[in-house]
Amino acid sequence: MKLIKQIFFVALATSLLVSCDKESTADTTVAITSPSSSMDLRVPANFNFETSKDLSFTFNLDQAPVNGKYLVEVYAAVPSAGQGSLYKSFISSSANLNFTAAVPAEVNQVYVLLWAPDGSSFLTVLPISGTSLNHTFYKGKNQMGKMETASPDCNSGCDVSRTHSGWWTADEDSESRSETTYCVTGSYNGSGGITITEKSIVRLCGSGSIPNVTINKGVLEITGDANVTINNLNLNSDKDNEIIVYPGGSLTITNTFSPNADITNYGTISLSALNLNNDAELKNYGTFNLVTNNSTSLNGDVKNYGSMTFSGNLTINGGSDFDNYCTLICEGDLNVNGDIDNDQGYIRVDDRLLINGGGKIILDDGAQLSTKDIWINGKIEGKGSTSIVKVSGRSDANWGSEIKKNLEYCDADGIENFPNNIFKDGAKAACDVTIQTSACNPEGNGVSNIADADNDGVADELDAYPNDANRAANSYFPGENVYGTLAYEDLWPAFGDYDFNDLVVDYRYLNILNANNEVVDLVGRFVTRSLGGDYENGFGIQLDLPSAAISAVSGAVITENIVNISANGTEQGQSKATVIVYDNAKSILPNTTGASFVNTVSANPKVDNDTLDLSISFNTPQLIASLGQAPFNPFIFINGTRGREVHLAGYAPTDLADVALFGTIDDNTNPNSENTYKSSNNLPWAINIVGGFSYPEERVDIASAYSFFGSWAQSGGSANQNWYIDLPGNINASDLYQ
Repeated sequence: MKLIKQIFFVALATSLLVSCDKESTADTTVAITSPSSSMDLRVPANFNFETSKDLSFTFNLDQAPVNGKYLVEVYAAVPSAGQGSLYKSFISSSANLNFTAAVPAEVNQVYVLLWAPDGSSFLTVLPISGTSLNHTFYKGKNQMGKMETASPDCNSGCDVSRTHSGWWTADEDSESRSETTYCVTGSYNGSGGITITEKSIVRLCGSGSIPNVTINKGVLEITGDANVTINNLNLNSDKDNEIIVYPGGSLTITNTFSPNADITNYGTISLSALNLNNDAELKNYGTFNLVTNNSTSLNGDVKNYGSMTFSGNLTINGGSDFDNYCTLICEGDLNVNGDIDNDQGYIRVDDRLLINGGGKIILDDGAQLSTKDIWINGKIEGKGSTSIVKVSGRSDANWGSEIKKNLEYCDADGIENFPNNIFKDGAKAACDVTIQTSACNPEGNGVSNIADADNDGVADELDAYPNDANRAANSYFPGENVYGTLAYEDLWPAFGDYDFNDLVVDYRYLNILNANNEVVDLVGRFVTRSLGGDYENGFGIQLDLPSAAISAVSGAVITENIVNISANGTEQGQSKATVIVYDNAKSILPNTTGASFVNTVSANPKVDNDTLDLSISFNTPQLIASLGQAPFNPFIFINGTRGREVHLAGYAPTDLADVALFGTIDDNTNPNSENTYKSSNNLPWAINIVGGFSYPEERVDIASAYSFFGSWAQSGGSANQNWYIDLPGNINASDLYQ
């Protein structure tokens, strides 16, 4: 057989700690030589010969550009390699996606392909660190820089705890420390004032009104449970000065607020009037409202990741940079003398937008600017994916103004007064681009024509069954073009020759999912490749479900009077759903050559592999996790003796296993523990490699055929994790069946 040339996926074998401790776990951390005989191996007691690791995934959608269900595909290798995804499910903005998947132990990153309802897609490469991986799709520039910020409280981190009354100063404490935190609780009664100096922090945890707060050198914090009104708030110029409103907190300022230092808002700030001075920087991640018709003047810089609304006129002066990543609404006029970068965001002007000669607006990656009237003396530029300017009233511009690059200009009733050369470098008068509504953009432009013939919520572009409302996706394991391999020794409970070719079965599972990520049908394809012995062995699988969950099984080959099958196709006498794929491997792969074995001696004639498709249907759709991780619990039973089962190491016997065989000859199984189907030196009788396995020639020990099988086993799986891959030095090709 041709050797595997690529790094393939490795199957899940549940990582379980065994109860006995016959070998020191220190063996897993030291360099160990690799004996050529498996019988000489010293394998840690807690190693079950797993070549994969379980990862817990949490995926979210935030600000998705198209409404509807998206399709997520997770790959252990770059998708173009053709191996296929190891997991596939749907996700939407209203439902997180949580699942566990097995990836090869040596893999340090996964490739995640996200398909939108309109058929567009993009690839994200995510590094693996630990046992869990969290990722938010489309958490783009409108969320960039937003920290996961938790509010402090007044129960900890306080140097001074007090209530507010009268006039008082926050400064150095009695030991002259330069940074002192004052925690202020209770109700604020609308009297007195606070002066913050000497790098002190005043943390307001109560609610009410304080007439006067002056920050000369320090920080004012509004915590998440505080609702504070300040009638006269002065934020003076100093690099150590700052106001922070934490998530859930609320600050109302009733005077004309003229800050000269930094403001960071994660909660809600409401103002009567604002003049942002040159030395100030405003960062808004929450809700920022100017609630009166007073005009606002911005000379400092603004970064808006949340929602900002100005009820009156807004002027952005020269030297001021306004970066808008989410929502900016001006209910009066917006006068632009400085720069606005509307990056994936939304700007709405209810009256007139005036872009003066030194002013510039940049629209990035599907941003939207909507205004009633517009007068352009400066520039508007589109970058990245196409953005749009929408005008419901008049469009006027002077000579020298520019609208350029990747931008559509949409005037609902036609452009009234533009110079002929205003559109440059691909910009055009058009209303064609589709901009989806989102949490940041409540308006959008156009409607995507997303077809859904069966009305299951999955667009036809993504629906593998567009006319079947009960089915929507095909999720393969280990991949659509990849097979896993199960290889068995059949002399259990005695050791055999350890060539793992007595029964070799390739497998591939197909989960047919509905739109809710539930399994409607499970289809297993089994390719029997070798019979390295005289025994008539049966082969089956067990799911984690009860037998009654299954409605029907088709495709099994039952030729002997060995097993009893229920009407639904499952085996009788089992508490968990057990399906016998076939009860005699010799009827599946008959020996027509006259040789002693089938496909284990390269010099002998070959027998064509047998392919069997097994279909399992369920009474009600099942969660993928409820089935267990593929390849589930596969096993053989030996030479017509139903109770003589062989499972993967660490897997449980079925209810029909003959427990009297445990602990006999070379077996060291304790059926009431997690130490199952291993010998006293912790060797298994079955192995599972997802993605393909070239098995040894007849009577060739696997440790001889694979140079690093032994060192991998003795290290507890930490060393030589790619021992089975055709890389230099890994494989002794002459020892493998060809």
